[in-house]
Amino acid sequence: MISAWVNKAAVRYKEDSFYRHALLFTVANLTASVINYAFYPLMGRLIGVQGYGELQIVTSFLLQLTTVFVGLNLINVNIFTNHDEHERKALMVALQKALFWLMVFLSVAVAIASPFLQKFFHFSSALPFLFIIPSLLIDAVSIFCTSYLQANRDFFSLSAYSIVTAGGKLLFAAGLVAVGVGVAGGVGGIALGLIAGLLCVRFTTRHTLPNLTQTLRVPSKHELTLIKSHLVYILEVIIALIGMSVLLSLDTMLVKHLFDADFAGQYAGVSTVARIIFFASSPIVTVMLPAISLRALRQSQAAFLRTIALSAGICAAGFAVFALFPHFILRIFLGEAFATHSNWLPLLALVAILVTLTNIIINYLLALRSHLAILISIFSVLVAGSLITWHHATVPQIVASACAGLVCGQLIFWAALIITKGRLGQATTEQ
Repeated sequence: MISAWVNKAAVRYKEDSFYRHALLFTVANLTASVINYAFYPLMGRLIGVQGYGELQIVTSFLLQLTTVFVGLNLINVNIFTNHDEHERKALMVALQKALFWLMVFLSVAVAIASPFLQKFFHFSSALPFLFIIPSLLIDAVSIFCTSYLQANRDFFSLSAYSIVTAGGKLLFAAGLVAVGVGVAGGVGGIALGLIAGLLCVRFTTRHTLPNLTQTLRVPSKHELTLIKSHLVYILEVIIALIGMSVLLSLDTMLVKHLFDADFAGQYAGVSTVARIIFFASSPIVTVMLPAISLRALRQSQAAFLRTIALSAGICAAGFAVFALFPHFILRIFLGEAFATHSNWLPLLALVAILVTLTNIIINYLLALRSHLAILISIFSVLVAGSLITWHHATVPQIVASACAGLVCGQLIFWAALIITKGRLGQATTEQ
């Protein structure tokens, strides 16, 4: 029976490109995730509970800013899938230039806002926020390389990028913290890891990567006109995915603002481990996006359902492990100081599972250019944020509030799916 299952899986690997790419990229990203999560227990041991709470806030803040990159990545893949060669090449070049200068503007904004952020989140120094700036600028350059590889389904090079970036981040951050740079060193290591991943891609891919020197040029009038013709979709993607990244760390940020540093650090640590479920499932979404096309809605729906099924398996396995061995897992990942609140882990795993499902739904809708994506994203953030603010006396209350917000957003999607009889994206196609 086992041999028959293995043979069936081997045949499917050879014949089904979606399954093959999903398996390759998931294995690579699980490897990268292991390395990425080694970053957190190492930092937890090097900088302590309170310092770890600060590091989590800065990395969450960085994640929300770099959601613009994720959005542009999705736009690039969508353009590659639904437009001809000449149009997509010109538009990708225009977006690349616009993104870089947007990141320059955001870097200036972060520098100006850093004293306010220090005060709001009760930091001892504004320096960790300033160390976000190098990562923003480097990511602005690398995102077009990785999205180009994704659109061309070069998942080997994309996998190598993920692993090398994670490994570089771990080594550089540990070195900087060890020499006394503290939380800022942990953030600076992220930028150096991104540089290592970008260099790796140059050696592993057979494709001609976009010319990065043109990034430094200001977009021409013609390029601005191209961007303007797609501006509504671009803004929808960016806003929807910023909402999605806020959902991923909303509870952690509000806890850091509402509670003392020690409690917030403990909560951030347990939440970090719970989010393994989300990051373990996210590679499947990456594989799904190139398979979503306005020209083939039935095949797109099939890819969406397969993504749900594969992610559900990962989520179920992750939750079972976290529910059965919470203390052991927290002690291994973060040390005994964080394991005292091991009973929080299954609860926060539920939040991670619901965030995973919301992430799949929003990315699917954005690939179909459905306006529902931005509605679900904003609505979920508002409901979850309001409920947590009003109802946060205990961790179960925080979890219940976050879950309620996520479920409310998902109900909008399932209701729309029933009303349209599964034909989401059809109206956009007809237009």
